[in-house]
Amino acid sequence: MPENFEKWYKHFVPECYFDTVLIKMLLETDKNVLHKKGCNNVINELRKGTLRDSFAVAIIDKDKKEIDYLKDCNVISDEGCFLLWKHMNKPHFIFQLVPPLEKWIIFILEEIKIDIASFDLPANYKELKRVIKFEIDSERNEKLKRLISTIVSESESVKKLKRSLIYLKVKNYQFDVNELKNV
Repeated sequence: MPENFEKWYKHFVPECYFDTVLIKMLLETDKNVLHKKGCNNVINELRKGTLRDSFAVAIIDKDKKEIDYLKDCNVISDEGCFLLWKHMNKPHFIFQLVPPLEKWIIFILEEIKIDIASFDLPANYKELKRVIKFEIDSERNEKLKRLISTIVSESESVKKLKRSLIYLKVKNYQFDVNELKNV
């Protein structure tokens, strides 16, 4: 039975500050989504946490190590820059940014023909990963907000991600996988 979705934002679980700001901008909200630091913590929230038996939407990036939980899921959409997974038995959806986050950022910026240097961020993957992981330690980071705002407003790929997230926010338990594939 669906619970009260006045607190819908507590069903959206991003992995890092980048994902948190991205989800909040895409869903046009200032509500505090259920930020969990690290992919394992996101998956544990779905497996054992408050959302184990509830509707849930997670956003993670594709790491080198495959996520065991995804063995219980099917890819329902492959958009090139993200995969959308659906758990076989639960109303759990996982958006997986592809490739890993730092490469994803550069990929999206190349798609929209904007140089990463214009955000005072390094173009080197390893250095960008270090900055994202260790220097961006808050949702309020202005550099991060400016980068994501540009991505959200300019990238067609990210606009597809936005439509999918909004669909799940509105429909939650009443989702239709075929509708979701075509948003």
